[in-house]
Amino acid sequence: MTGGLMKTTVSRLALAAIASVVATGAMAADLGGNCCADLEERVSELEATTARKGNRKMSLTVSGHVNKHMVWHDSNATDARRPDTFSIQDNDSAGQSRFRFVGSAKIDADRTVGYVLEIGISENAGVAFSSDGTLNRVRQNHVYIQSATLGKLSLGQQSQATDGIMDITLANIRQMNQGGTVDSSRLLGGNTAAVFPATQGNRVQAIRYDTPVFAGFTLSASWGHFTAQTEAVDQEHDTWDVALRYAGEFNGIRLAAGVGYREQENIGGAIAATTDKVWLGSGSIMHVPTGLFVSGGVGSRDRDRNNAGDDFVHWHGQLGIERNWFGIGNTTFFGEYGASDFDVEDGPAGNINNGTFWGIGFVQAISAAASDVYVGYRNYEADNLNGVGRGDDIGVFQAGMIVRF
Repeated sequence: MTGGLMKTTVSRLALAAIASVVATGAMAADLGGNCCADLEERVSELEATTARKGNRKMSLTVSGHVNKHMVWHDSNATDARRPDTFSIQDNDSAGQSRFRFVGSAKIDADRTVGYVLEIGISENAGVAFSSDGTLNRVRQNHVYIQSATLGKLSLGQQSQATDGIMDITLANIRQMNQGGTVDSSRLLGGNTAAVFPATQGNRVQAIRYDTPVFAGFTLSASWGHFTAQTEAVDQEHDTWDVALRYAGEFNGIRLAAGVGYREQENIGGAIAATTDKVWLGSGSIMHVPTGLFVSGGVGSRDRDRNNAGDDFVHWHGQLGIERNWFGIGNTTFFGEYGASDFDVEDGPAGNINNGTFWGIGFVQAISAAASDVYVGYRNYEADNLNGVGRGDDIGVFQAGMIVRF
């Protein structure tokens, strides 16, 4: 009797447990179904409003930076494009704001096909540095095939082999005025700063080849053609160049260097039917434990025309220290000096200026935000040989920030 009662009780408890499990499962199934339906609806909404790649084979990476600075100068030169002494502008001379699309896809274990499309933001056009910015500056627009064993072949709008080879530095100072570039100061001070010409390579429609890295060395060569058309004149330029770069580190000493040669044929305009022959190079060395560094570059141009100022030599040097003193990123202090010397032996000296510049700078990296804050000062001194005010000194102060994404 007792045994039968116990069996009945156990059976009832088992049935109740089974019923509870079934009911709970049914509720979970309903909840999961409603949850998934809501999630799928949200995903569909996001997909409808999100930019997507055109295919799944080619990767897509979007990157770039915004580089803004305040600029003050003390030039009273009548040929200055900016009559005021203070302006807020895009830092065109050392890292114009830009965005880029980069993609690649593997053919096999050795070969890769890819593309680079980079657009610059142009806001500094005109005398007043107009705030009506445009996207009309295509910096890079090329395709490439790369082999780990044979190298890289690129075609389209891109940097020449000698682009950037005069401003090689291991320090975090490239977001400021570089040693071979004074575009920002030229816009402010007119021809006074223009006596410090850059011999850098440019970005042109070109075909370019880069070897793989051998023992730290890379050899590059390019051939290109570009035009400059205005209402008054059409100019065409055929150009070719070669460059050799090196990077390495030994026993706490980091090294980087490069040398290049470029020939450019100029047709049309004020420099009709001339050929520029340009030698240029730069190097940088850093003692990693202390952060002490030295960088420098030199460039010379020989133009096949008997006229003053066509031939010149430009050089610059930088000395500084870079350490992570504050824990948020490297802090860089540096000083710099540079000069341009024109050859006036074969032409009228009244049209040419020589000059020197010196400067100091500070850069604070914010590693967690991929950003840098920088402050710098440069003083330009030009010899006045033509009596039109180009001998006035210019002091240029800049303070800005670059944010990368």
